[in-house]
Amino acid sequence: MGAVASHVIGKNARKSRECILDAAASLFSQNGYKGTTLRDIAKLTNMKAGSLYYHFSSKEELVLEILTIGLSNIIDTVVHDIDALPEGASAKDILVTAARGHLFALLEKPDYTSTSIRNYGQLPEDVQKRGRLVRDKYENMWRKWLQQAQDDGHIRSSVNLKVLRLTMLGSLNRTQAWYKKGDLSIDDIAKSQIDIYWCGIGNE
Repeated sequence: MGAVASHVIGKNARKSRECILDAAASLFSQNGYKGTTLRDIAKLTNMKAGSLYYHFSSKEELVLEILTIGLSNIIDTVVHDIDALPEGASAKDILVTAARGHLFALLEKPDYTSTSIRNYGQLPEDVQKRGRLVRDKYENMWRKWLQQAQDDGHIRSSVNLKVLRLTMLGSLNRTQAWYKKGDLSIDDIAKSQIDIYWCGIGNE
């Protein structure tokens, strides 16, 4: 087989794989993991159910990749935005920037992120365990920022950082349920949400 033909086949395979992922993410987001079958996904992509196995060995492998893509997109966006901050940025600026990056990624690929947020408890134990590695990586970033802010005296020592972290991330994730484009900007939402917490926990 020539190089050009191989390239075309490879490109078509990647496109089919992306189409399957997009369709599956949409169905998992709408109907849940348990409420979605491979047949449903195949129907949405105009494929035969058996054709999906060329790209994914199982429904578990498929949802794990969607979960990983969604979380990795959030991590990459947040890290990029945090790295762009000037040296010596305040603790509050870091949190607002992280919240803005989180919301941007969340709302940019809503089906992928909601598959993780809404379906995590439905997923098979092995998928949850493997997906937890990526989730823990992201939550550890927030642990570090909040701990540093508390160590520097910006957050009261009496504040339970675990409760704060989970509450903050929970409210950011919940934005997906009520956000409407054109109402409030992502910048406005991120600043408002962090302001709510900061005014309640800051020593300033």
